[in-house]
Amino acid sequence: MNTDFHLGATKAESNGPLSGVNLLITRPVMPASRTATRVAALGATPLIFPTLIIEPPADSAPLKAVLAKVDDYYAALFVSPSAAEMALAPMSSTPFKLPASLHVFAPGPGTAEELSRLGVARVEMPESSFDSEGLLALPSLQSAAVKGKRIVIFRGNDGRELLREESVKRGASVDAITAYHRRAPATPATGLLDLLRAGKVNAISAMSSDAITNLVPLIPASEREKILFPIAVYASHARIVDSARALGFRNVIETQAGDAGLITALLNRR
Repeated sequence: MNTDFHLGATKAESNGPLSGVNLLITRPVMPASRTATRVAALGATPLIFPTLIIEPPADSAPLKAVLAKVDDYYAALFVSPSAAEMALAPMSSTPFKLPASLHVFAPGPGTAEELSRLGVARVEMPESSFDSEGLLALPSLQSAAVKGKRIVIFRGNDGRELLREESVKRGASVDAITAYHRRAPATPATGLLDLLRAGKVNAISAMSSDAITNLVPLIPASEREKILFPIAVYASHARIVDSARALGFRNVIETQAGDAGLITALLNRR
């Protein structure tokens, strides 16, 4: 389980190609730590301050009931790395083993990587368009494949309904299971504010719209134009780009999905 987390940094390799990049990572704690390790190995200074807190669902009974009968399903769709973590290995427990016959889907490489880490040997994902639309374009989720079959979607407590609604239209019986609860952080942003005021953050990684939306209220409104909105935001999807720009960020760069997309964009920053 991920909880509120005070600002933390990982030691960087000072001579790497990302030397001079002071990257604010807004992901939940577990994936943030992996991103931090990767960018630090290339010389960046990662600064972890999760602006999206992941907690167990208020009622875990539906999740447990579905896992107990998961053999009955044709497919399981995990909408995010947190969905995979909190459905299969909450609180770093021994990962639940999914049946080999189950079709397992991820919307992008980050979720696929998390599923692989948890022992899922075969994960289907889009070749491009790493989102719900990309998933729904896969042959194994078309009407001919899913009609009359059962699908379970593991997701957070809110979010888009597209996967569920379209799968139902295609004739599937769908169970949408809340595997985790998302909320904004309650941790005071004192350390983050100190760094921003000192000009020590020059890049922000945003891998969800909620993460960037939750960041802004942590900074006093009177200071945002000076210390926050000029910072380059590396956003992993067009929807996140739109959210960041609507909030007031002036330099927003769309990256490919996951850590690989972030690192590629940072390497090309000049």
